[in-house]
Amino acid sequence: MAQLPKRTVYAVKDVLNDLKKIGPTPSILGRIGSELIYYEWMCCKDLLSDDHPVTSNLHDLLQYMENDYEQQLVSGELWRVSDTPQAALNDFLKGRSEEFLDYPLDRSADLIHGLLETAVKNRQNEIKHYKQLAKLVRKEIKDDKENPNLWYKLRLVLWIAENYTESSEAFKTAKKFGWSLDTSAIVAL
Repeated sequence: MAQLPKRTVYAVKDVLNDLKKIGPTPSILGRIGSELIYYEWMCCKDLLSDDHPVTSNLHDLLQYMENDYEQQLVSGELWRVSDTPQAALNDFLKGRSEEFLDYPLDRSADLIHGLLETAVKNRQNEIKHYKQLAKLVRKEIKDDKENPNLWYKLRLVLWIAENYTESSEAFKTAKKFGWSLDTSAIVAL
């Protein structure tokens, strides 16, 4: 995982670019949303107004970080090899204004850097944990080879462990055995 630069001031795009280097999972993105973006959104509401474009974009970002990103993953939207966390964040950012992306955040650079460094450590721990979990799910699949929900579970575990190629293959296998969002036993991470 890349080392994150230390900055004197963070703009929205700086935080998002650092998050792309981390390759965040929904839990990590949700934590940054609740511990940083929520505060910035509230500050913007007071400073700029509810209907200012930066305020509404921060609200959209918070919604994405706390809910929509996880829904994209769980619903099967992010299933291709190219559907990485970085690609998902890039898709969210498409069409966002420079005013929003360049908006300087109110929180101190030290606090933001600390949150991001904690996210790096948490991500490294997640990867280790989910690689172990993948082994356990594979054992479950040996006993029930045509269970679409087990294949889908493996797909999610592999995606979180940064194994996007095998995750995509597990998704295809889950679909082959009848997995669908409507019948999925997995509704959240």
